[in-house]
Amino acid sequence: MIPKFGSVFAFLSALLLSWIAPHVFGATDTAGAPKRIPDVVGPVFHQVRSIPYPNGALYMNQGLNGAFMGGKHRNKGEDQSLFQWQGELGYFYTPYISGGVGFRITAGEPLDNNQAKAQKIFNRYFIHLRFHQAWDNIALYVGPQLGLGNLNILKDSTGDSTKTSIKNVPFSDRITNTKPTLSLDAGGGWKFARYLGATLGGNLEYSLVDEEGVGTTNALNLHLNPGLSLDILSFTDTLRELVPAFYLNVEFQFGFLIF
Repeated sequence: MIPKFGSVFAFLSALLLSWIAPHVFGATDTAGAPKRIPDVVGPVFHQVRSIPYPNGALYMNQGLNGAFMGGKHRNKGEDQSLFQWQGELGYFYTPYISGGVGFRITAGEPLDNNQAKAQKIFNRYFIHLRFHQAWDNIALYVGPQLGLGNLNILKDSTGDSTKTSIKNVPFSDRITNTKPTLSLDAGGGWKFARYLGATLGGNLEYSLVDEEGVGTTNALNLHLNPGLSLDILSFTDTLRELVPAFYLNVEFQFGFLIF
């Protein structure tokens, strides 16, 4: 009886294992190979192609993008440098059209200790529309910008450093100092290596605000900005799961007053 009981026990064990194994170790197909559970579809970020643009912006075939940059600004012939902050937020409606908003603020304290409470502030806020053409490693854009120059409700934006407080300037004068600007913006980027890209941009700005404050005649400025861009995502796969693109830009900006 013992051998018979042993045979029954072996048979039941085999039957039990044949039922448990597919649930624990995965089912097998007709050829006997284990069936694999389909891999989960990866983030859509892997399908987004990006190329760096000037001003910290970038080309993407879809989605939301933003940029922020900081540095120093100095007019020719002046000893004092001012701080400059700029940024933008854009959205690609199609791979060929994007739109968004941006800002540029230039500010600093005078070197003269007698005017330590005074501050120079020049700023510009704008909306932009861009039309894009992209290839494998190169992307170009062109589009208009509509903005407001020297829109500032906290400090006097006339550039007159003798005024130490915005309280000395009537609100109507602050509004008068705000002038519209109209620009034609163009540029592009070339990602010539896995880690590096080159950018170049140009902005032709027609405004009632010149580099030193509010003028009495219209002014036309030309701004150029070449730069280099480092692709941070090329160094890490973890960050790639969180954002579609991440670049570090170094840029040199200079401008000319045409008239």
